[in-house]
Amino acid sequence: MYRLVRCRCQRVLFNNNISCHSRISSGPRTMAASLGNDRVLNGYNSEEIYRYTYTSEDLVLQSSPWKKTMTFSHSKFDEELCRRWDAAMDAGMFRYRLDSVQTRILPGHWRFVAQLNVKRAQERRAPQSIIGMNHPFDPNRFNFTKIKPGEILFELCPHRDPSPDNGTTTHNGPTTDEGTASKRVKKSPHVVIINVSPLEYGNVLMVPFLQDCLPQVLTEEALLLAIEMTLLSRHQGFRMGYNSLCAFASVNHLHFHGYYLEHELATESYAPVPFHSDVHVFGSDYPAPGFAFQLQGADVKRLARQVYKVANYLQKREIAHNVFITRGTQFGEDASSDNRTLRVYLWPRRPVTAGAKNDFAFNAALCELAGHLPIKVEEGFEALTEDGAVQDLKTQSFPTEEFETLKAEIRTVLQ
Repeated sequence: MYRLVRCRCQRVLFNNNISCHSRISSGPRTMAASLGNDRVLNGYNSEEIYRYTYTSEDLVLQSSPWKKTMTFSHSKFDEELCRRWDAAMDAGMFRYRLDSVQTRILPGHWRFVAQLNVKRAQERRAPQSIIGMNHPFDPNRFNFTKIKPGEILFELCPHRDPSPDNGTTTHNGPTTDEGTASKRVKKSPHVVIINVSPLEYGNVLMVPFLQDCLPQVLTEEALLLAIEMTLLSRHQGFRMGYNSLCAFASVNHLHFHGYYLEHELATESYAPVPFHSDVHVFGSDYPAPGFAFQLQGADVKRLARQVYKVANYLQKREIAHNVFITRGTQFGEDASSDNRTLRVYLWPRRPVTAGAKNDFAFNAALCELAGHLPIKVEEGFEALTEDGAVQDLKTQSFPTEEFETLKAEIRTVLQ
């Protein structure tokens, strides 16, 4: 038996491949910044939100290979996110604690990481009824302008332009200067909030341009923010992702998921097949057809642009899709390689409409398609095999025959 320790969270791995993890309580903490109203938009004072400002120099472009026993590194971003996430847990802002989540590595080639999280299935907010890909934002339904003040962790502030007119500063902390605040109103803030029904430790939602009230449709700028936020973390297990409408997005307000998972996924060293230029695709051996992209050097804007071109086409065609952003080896390198980069996967998939959740052991969304399988019921968790997981993924994924046609269309888009 050995132990992996993360930000105030402990995991013990047993010989039977099943693990439970629980928080290590160190007493309540007070958030460095809070809001004075019940709504983010209805009269809140934006100057009181903690601002996490970063530049390109803060992006962690390299990571270490996974090892059986390892100590995870943390950046300032990791420390800030974990500290504030823990404080929100201490303050009772979540619907449940992650005290009873069990983890099981399914024997087999893909080493799927199955997790039993019964409370998420029972206590999460009911998903909104979605019947199409082009639903406009509805201010009368739940959206992230209606969250409680204690759910806000910080504002994410990219500092890409040193000019004083872009509404950013080079410090981290609450905004107090009136001049700075007056400039910031020119641009809607990007806000990082807790997921009150957490998938895993550190599960947050990043909401780009919060006050613009955008529907759940990808934009190039939002993708760039998600890629950069992933690279702000030094932890190998920090991942981000996105579910489109009709692809298990529960709220029609533009947002990404982020969370920590202290297990390597086989897809992070999977060798995709070259498709067009730098774009690759999953081979026929993987149960979910999709597109694969990787960061070349430090050009995060180019990566965001590549992914967006394909995602935008899927949106126009009203093809539901999921995105997963993770660290991994450079394409073609095995899991032990030191040549590592950031990978982005984009999966077209069969649509899920009217808020319906299926009867599979898991719903194939952003993390499931990558090999992390949150399970809804104990019976399904104990009985699930790799063959069963592969079949569930195939059933919910984009049909292979249609994917071949889609590839021909995407090739034209990329030219």
